[in-house]
Amino acid sequence: MNREHTLIFLTGFSGSGKSTIGPLLANSLGYEFVDLDQSIEKSAGKSITKIFAENGEEFFRALELHSLTELIKQKRLVVSLGGGVLENDPSFALIQKSGTMVYLKSPSKTLARRLCNKTDRPLLKGERGRKLSREEIEEKITIILAKREPRYKSADITVETDVKRIGSTVEELTRKIERYVRNTSATADDQQ
Repeated sequence: MNREHTLIFLTGFSGSGKSTIGPLLANSLGYEFVDLDQSIEKSAGKSITKIFAENGEEFFRALELHSLTELIKQKRLVVSLGGGVLENDPSFALIQKSGTMVYLKSPSKTLARRLCNKTDRPLLKGERGRKLSREEIEEKITIILAKREPRYKSADITVETDVKRIGSTVEELTRKIERYVRNTSATADDQQ
């Protein structure tokens, strides 16, 4: 196994704190931070919403996989993954073999509260782009979470993001990542 433990992949549903916690975690570890969705938007020259609308989800997932393939060539990087990247089998396999996956977990109710006023989430809209109520958003999140949960559960580290302040969450994550990397490296050395 050639996992590079200086690649940290943050996964979790939209609104779980990846974009907020990611830069702070990267700073704490002395790593760089990359938001995968922002990286895709920059290379495509348009927003994720526009890519979905004009080219469809399959096209977007191909762009996502290409961006990931480029990112894993780097070291000492915290990557915030898009909410649905793990549903794409090739992307999921690449992430699993390339670094440490961290699941930022939040309940549906918290996610719905955080996302109810966001308009840039294509999967959280109704028919023909209709704005959903908070209850409808929570229901949709619950369904999507149930589908994604098996992949989220395969993460190397899981942290609840709705119970502590951000600073405490970053400190906890830093400790867990450092311990995980140390233990995994020691195990790999023992096997050689």
